[in-house]
Amino acid sequence: MSPDEKAIEEAERAGFDLSLVDSNLRLSFEQRALRHADALSLALELREAGLKHAQPAPPAEPAR
Repeated sequence: MSPDEKAIEEAERAGFDLSLVDSNLRLSFEQRALRHADALSLALELREAGLKHAQPAPPAEPAR
């Protein structure tokens, strides 16, 4: 068994879905770059939302 075949077998045993790798490699570089940009944009939006949610609310104005 070649080192490449061993690596593939080990990745499959570890639970990696290599069909996802194969399908992404069928895409052009531009398509992969666009998918990456979309995923990065989503991750940054989620992080920003999480940071806003984690900040304590400003103290309420005292009642008069």
